[in-house]
Amino acid sequence: MTNFLPAGIINDTILEIQAKSCQLQKELAQQNLYNVKQGLKEIEELAVELAMFLEKLSCQPLIFTGSGTTEEVIRRLEWALTFSEEIDPIEYYRYMEQVRKEAK
Repeated sequence: MTNFLPAGIINDTILEIQAKSCQLQKELAQQNLYNVKQGLKEIEELAVELAMFLEKLSCQPLIFTGSGTTEEVIRRLEWALTFSEEIDPIEYYRYMEQVRKEAK
């Protein structure tokens, strides 16, 4: 298990808010004020839920701008943590090899 959380939920919520905003612009152009009011409530709820999610984290999310996929970066960070936690990196490597073999 990892302590690193890909930020997909944040991206998904932002895309949902963007899509809802586009929909509301169309509703506004058609003067469907009730739908606009309901849509604004939905956007507010999405924003509050995202803010509550972020607030529950023990620290602010970090954005890594270097190379590598999310999975590669998480593996590198977990590897670095093994050193900081004074775990023998060779033993950790052997353990991970065993886990991979058992997963096959």
